Amino acid sequence: MANSANLRRGLLISAAAIVVVAAGGALAVRSILDPQALRLRAIAAIERQTGRDVTLGALEVHLFPASVSVRDIGLANMKGGDTAQMFTARAMDASVDLMALLHHRIQLENVTLDHPVVALQRNADGQANWRLTPNGPQASHPAAPQAASGTPWTVQLGSLQVRDATVGWDDRLTNVKTQLALAHVNVSGLGGSQPTFDIAGGQGDATFTLTGHTGAIALTQGAQGGEKWPLRLQAAFRDHGRDAGQVTVDGTLANPDRIKGYDLKIDGQIARLADLAPLLAGYDLPDVTDMRLSTRVVDGSAPQDTKIVPQVRSLHLQTGAFDARRYLAGLQVGSLAVDAAAPNEMLTMKGAGNWNGQDLKLAASFGSLEQAEHALLTHLSDSLPLSVDLSGAPGSLRIAGMLGGTRAVVNVTGSAGHLVLPNGAALDHLEATTHLVSEGNGARFALSDLNIRSTQLALTGTLDLTMHGGHGGVPLLAGAIDASWLDLDALRGPVTPAKAAEKTAPPPSDNRIAFERLRDIDMDLKVSVAQMELEGEAYRQALMQIALRDGRLSVDPLQASGTGRRISGHFAVDASGDVPVVSGTIGTLVLPATWIEQRTGMPVAVRGAFQLVGEGSARGHTTAELRGTLSGHMGASIVNGTIDGAALGSLLGNVAHGLTGSGALPLRCFGLHMDMANGQAKVDTIGLQTSVLSMTGSGTVGLASYALDLHLLPQVLVGGTGASIPVQVGGSLSAPRPRMDAKADGRYAIGLLLGGSSGSSTVVDPCPATLKAAREGQAGPEPTGAMPKVSTDAGALARDNPKAAAKIGKAKDVLKGLGLIH
Repeated sequence: MANSANLRRGLLISAAAIVVVAAGGALAVRSILDPQALRLRAIAAIERQTGRDVTLGALEVHLFPASVSVRDIGLANMKGGDTAQMFTARAMDASVDLMALLHHRIQLENVTLDHPVVALQRNADGQANWRLTPNGPQASHPAAPQAASGTPWTVQLGSLQVRDATVGWDDRLTNVKTQLALAHVNVSGLGGSQPTFDIAGGQGDATFTLTGHTGAIALTQGAQGGEKWPLRLQAAFRDHGRDAGQVTVDGTLANPDRIKGYDLKIDGQIARLADLAPLLAGYDLPDVTDMRLSTRVVDGSAPQDTKIVPQVRSLHLQTGAFDARRYLAGLQVGSLAVDAAAPNEMLTMKGAGNWNGQDLKLAASFGSLEQAEHALLTHLSDSLPLSVDLSGAPGSLRIAGMLGGTRAVVNVTGSAGHLVLPNGAALDHLEATTHLVSEGNGARFALSDLNIRSTQLALTGTLDLTMHGGHGGVPLLAGAIDASWLDLDALRGPVTPAKAAEKTAPPPSDNRIAFERLRDIDMDLKVSVAQMELEGEAYRQALMQIALRDGRLSVDPLQASGTGRRISGHFAVDASGDVPVVSGTIGTLVLPATWIEQRTGMPVAVRGAFQLVGEGSARGHTTAELRGTLSGHMGASIVNGTIDGAALGSLLGNVAHGLTGSGALPLRCFGLHMDMANGQAKVDTIGLQTSVLSMTGSGTVGLASYALDLHLLPQVLVGGTGASIPVQVGGSLSAPRPRMDAKADGRYAIGLLLGGSSGSSTVVDPCPATLKAAREGQAGPEPTGAMPKVSTDAGALARDNPKAAAKIGKAKDVLKGLGLIH
């Protein structure tokens, strides 16, 4: 019994001891997990470890199991950052390791963040806001409770789960700026030597997943020590729910915080590179398809250099088709392969595609991979051997030599049976050679022994470009081109006639001309042509001297000799001031009507070779301003051309009803002469003759508004019979409003025209007087064909031409048919 009593007494004492110890332990843990004390300890620890101000909202502590919940978390940005805080989160839940608290560590496991927002930024000088400085300035918070020993508290993370995250990336060192939405982020082993990642996110319809592991992660820079940091990441991409590609990165980093000392193997394949553009908003990605890449990249920068300078140790790049017009107009690539097995191995390139619809093949080499990369990074400061061969349906082109360095020498040869140019023109039986020398690390380029021969042209010459040889250090282009033959008609390419509505529509008034570009380069060029063809006419001994200095352009002389006329004149553009000034004197200048229409924006209904004479000047930045300030006098004429029937019909109304049609009419002659001032052209001479009518007149035209006030006298001819009817035209070139022009007494001066083979003619040939006035007395070709004769002498008609006399009785019916009388 005694023994039994002793046993019961012992058990009771033991139980009491356990209760006392447990109660004491619970009280100790609760004192450590006091919410306010723990919050202050966490703030002090994070600020000491990061050197940044920390914001922690309300904190709740749960004892069994030990866990914490925090709301409204924030970590301040670096000084000068674009945002006040680098990191914010709505809430955080985490488990707490109680034993770690006894060692003054707040060890958080199973950390869950709700809607974190991360703003990562790196300035152009390499300063990054994710680089944290321990033991930095502290914020003004109440002192956190410390142990008697004064041992500081630290915060460590074990695993992390993130919901609904937003990550902004603004890297001004690489000019990449983007923002990604992350559906989830799961990280385990954060406190270990090899944390693993599982991340999913995207932007719009472009999504990605990222899995893999890295080396140990610390909150502060430089915490990895001197050991190399292992890295293995796999990224998979999807676009609109379909697989878009994948990339694997495997290697090491010596300093992950500064992205230094890396040695990485990168393998990937992308179905369409442009699909990834939403994920990399800072990059303008080309639309490359079926891209495959395998490369090894190491850090080539100096330890103190903040810039990222990769060195490629091996490269294999292969692509499918992509549009390369951003690099060369008309170029489409079908496939491309770039290879180099090692830094000292030759970099080769092979490709296939087409240029302006013509098949091409490429085979090229650029020295060793190391040489090519160095040349790219240093902008060709050293010479790079190269050999480029292009071949295909257009012909062949070979470029070989040394490019870059203090002196580069390149030889270029090319040939083509039929080379289609971008403007639709073509060169037939082309053979071309030249020799290019570059000196002073690209300070000067000399193109010598230029020799180009084809059916359309034959020329030789030299060109010299000095990059800082012009006024104020702009480039200076000098040289001479001597052509023995030049077919300008063939080189202009086919002209597509504009629709009638487009021909009469005025151009937009804000069509600004980039005169300021004349200040970007200086020129001294001489162009001579022994024989050339323009608008079907032959010219000899053409000469043009171009001088451009400090925005002042002069073309003087401009001359050539043709059959029956001599081209002469000079032009000047002064773009050195705030308002450009254009001026010129034209002894005689021949230009295609289509060229005038395209360059000036003025609608032109006639087609052929315009002969221009006169002088004028204008000021302004746009075509409308130049037209509005134009002053001087000018004449324009065409012989043996065509005129648009619809445009002529809209100008004359019922007078030409049913005669002009909508197609092109043969134009025996056309001419006008005008004086220009105060935004208006006073036209003292207008004359033309077609197969169905002749016309003379005068009036005014608004140079900026195209407002019309013309008084015309068309003479309509129908087989030797017709009428002359005065017409007044108002409105504008885009919408002319013709009506019969009455005399002062209100009557209409309608004249009857009767045809015959003899007798006096009442129809005067307008061409001689019109061309004399329009050419201001200068020589020019004469119109072909004869003017039909008509007469009102009924007796002469009955005697000499009975058929013509019979038409007299029908004249009234003709006028009714024209809508002139009722």
